[in-house]
Amino acid sequence: MNDPLISLKNVSKKYRKTQALKNIDLDIMPSEITGIIGPDGAGKSTLMKICSGVLSFEGRAKFKNIDIKKQPEAIKKWLSFMPQGLGLNLYMDLSVEENIDFFAAIKNVSVNRRNELKEKLLTATGLSPFRTRYARNLSGGMKQKLGICCSLISNPEVVLLDEPSTGVDPLSRRQLWEILNSFITETGTTLILATSYMDEAERCYSVRFLHNGEILFSGDPEKLVSEYNDLENAFFNLLLKGEDTASNEVPFERSKISSDNIAIEIQGVNKSFGSFKALDNINLTINTGEIFGFLGPNGAGKTTLLKCILSILKSDSGTIKVLGIDSREKEIKHRIGYMSQIFSLYGDLTVDENLELYSSLYSIDKDKFIVRKDWVVNVAGLKGKGDTIVSRLPLGIKQRLALGCSALHLPDVLILDEPTSGVDPVARKSFWQLIRSLSQKLGMTVLVTTHNLVEADFCDRIAIMNEGKVIATDTPKKLREQFSESSGEVYEIYPETDLDKTVFISKNISIAPFGKRFHLWSKGLTEDQIQNILSASNIRNRYIKKIKPLMEDVFIYFIEKISV
Repeated sequence: MNDPLISLKNVSKKYRKTQALKNIDLDIMPSEITGIIGPDGAGKSTLMKICSGVLSFEGRAKFKNIDIKKQPEAIKKWLSFMPQGLGLNLYMDLSVEENIDFFAAIKNVSVNRRNELKEKLLTATGLSPFRTRYARNLSGGMKQKLGICCSLISNPEVVLLDEPSTGVDPLSRRQLWEILNSFITETGTTLILATSYMDEAERCYSVRFLHNGEILFSGDPEKLVSEYNDLENAFFNLLLKGEDTASNEVPFERSKISSDNIAIEIQGVNKSFGSFKALDNINLTINTGEIFGFLGPNGAGKTTLLKCILSILKSDSGTIKVLGIDSREKEIKHRIGYMSQIFSLYGDLTVDENLELYSSLYSIDKDKFIVRKDWVVNVAGLKGKGDTIVSRLPLGIKQRLALGCSALHLPDVLILDEPTSGVDPVARKSFWQLIRSLSQKLGMTVLVTTHNLVEADFCDRIAIMNEGKVIATDTPKKLREQFSESSGEVYEIYPETDLDKTVFISKNISIAPFGKRFHLWSKGLTEDQIQNILSASNIRNRYIKKIKPLMEDVFIYFIEKISV
């Protein structure tokens, strides 16, 4: 067995009165993907920074045989660290190519080696056509892909990525993982990844669950999946120890609109910005009380469509009716609630001041406001914190407060634009319990955009968008069935010896790495066929099992189908 590349013993870190890490023991094995998972404030970023040699600490830490505490600078030539936040390791006034060249220069990469690897990375990320574009003009997903390129250009021995896919669409996330997996296979790179996406955690060779600065679990994610069915359930059981999140029950009633009514009807809607077609002949019908999700790559038109429904933007043609009324009419405004992707709360106001402002904007009766304010404060976990400045709140709590503010006037239609981006699984679960409660008890129609494909299964129906078009609309179950009918059943295998993917690719079988496991699919593929291929190549396996198609695979199937 190999020696650990990075080893931490009894490591602790304190910020004044806050204990960020407590007696951490951690071994990072070479040429593996190690996942660091935990809720907001668990200590993930602190742990990553200690491993990178950029933060002081108590205890012992070694990179190979180098003492990280005594010689932090000595380890940095072998490491690349990408901090949390879109584009935070980039120089916004440099172009895509200039950023990559700069990172290569500070790591003393030869020009020939730089150019060879740069072309490979630009091609793999799809950034090659944008090499002269300034970093500040890139989308969130493109910034993250450029950040990965800058981290990999020196061909480091260890890459540390802190929440690299927050705000990144599923297609870009798939591309990021393909790049990372190829580097591990080809160069033996070691990857340490902090993430709040449980489907990403399942792709890791081993995971560490952090909570309140302590490690609750260390080992193979397969062990947790077999015990709890999936990592999401494992996360809740380990962190909450069987206790549920705060109650999200709605303590008041509201007269419901008949479920037979159509909440939103969109016919022939088009919208362009100059020569760019943002919406292309959109036709949708959304039912009353439905939770309707929108999925799509960055720039697919999701936010533009929501803004047209809200009449923040005016469509070039077509009609949009909300509850049977033209969406441009003033009388419909008070029947809609909106939580925007970027701006929903006033960060320099307190919790109470934000709630009072929304109450004033929607002319809510004083007695009703008192009841509803108590409800929002309770579900957001802000009891006794009314005087807290909103900008100082953790992201998960801030998002629940924003949702409460947008629903304070009990609208008939609630529109949420990427409400859980960057939110940890515990906060996300609480958030979706609240959405479901509003839909079921009050009959609210909820429209939500998301990049987290786990959330697609929380919706009654979803629309997949790409390049301004709606390319598929149905329930998550039926979209999976369409994928299986066209592409075949999906199988998961767990090889116990090295697996060369070409043994399957040569037989036109799709294969995708998933940590130490692989997912396979092809029309008519059977378990016996897979076993015969493995046996012929002398590849031993722990198991072969049929699995439900991942929504990520379903999503990419429809995107690629329409592009052909």
